[in-house]
Amino acid sequence: MVELYVSEILSRTNEEKAFIMLLQEKDGMRKLPVMIGPFEAQSIVFAKRNIQFERPTTHDLFKLFAEACDVKLLHAKIDKIVEGTFYSHLLFTNGSNEIKIDARTSDAAAIAIRFGAPLYIDDALLNTLCVKEEWDNAISIPITLAATDMLHEVMQRAIKDENYELAMKLKQEIDARTARKEENKNTTNDTNN
Repeated sequence: MVELYVSEILSRTNEEKAFIMLLQEKDGMRKLPVMIGPFEAQSIVFAKRNIQFERPTTHDLFKLFAEACDVKLLHAKIDKIVEGTFYSHLLFTNGSNEIKIDARTSDAAAIAIRFGAPLYIDDALLNTLCVKEEWDNAISIPITLAATDMLHEVMQRAIKDENYELAMKLKQEIDARTARKEENKNTTNDTNN
């Protein structure tokens, strides 16, 4: 496992409705962008800067509750990404049992910072998802991180620019996502019948 830390919170749009949490490996150069909402971004910034309020925020309240119940956070871990959505968990202990709780990656990071606990990812997954620095300060991200509507837009641009190899890769990713959605829908319908 590779340990990550929150290196930056970046605004994605002028309206500041979406932010990017940039995770960096602790002892390396690989970076992982994760899109998060404004409340989670604010919570992470407050935790990183150790800003305290008179009344606890939601993540602070969670930590206070866990400590009152003598529960400690062992680590947070990013498990996988599916169609641009990250899946993570928190691993707690109460001294005799370990408790694994599913969490959004932004919440896992906000809570891990407050507990002073590590945030991990498997090396192979990080290699698949990490940002690669290109020329002229540009970066490239794996297509598995991009939203489907963005893939459609980039595919249309690639076709217009006659970059058919890129267009085909994007189409394959879009088709795979569509097939998975249909498969999940059919599985859900079969279960309900």
